Amino acid sequence: MLNNLIFTAAVLFQSVLGDVTDKEVFDSLKLMGFGMLGILIVMVLIWIVIAVLNRVFSGKNEEK
Repeated sequence: MLNNLIFTAAVLFQSVLGDVTDKEVFDSLKLMGFGMLGILIVMVLIWIVIAVLNRVFSGKNEEK
């Protein structure tokens, strides 16, 4: 079902550079997936760094 929908959309879409095939659509979805995975990995790494910094520097500043 999804394959037929993507194929139909690819056939109906006319690009400035020419026809778009279903292989090109799947390749672009794969590339978009890698980009989103990269963003997720960076967000998790930032979260880990913040959690480590909070544990290291929490409660040690008791100057009065």
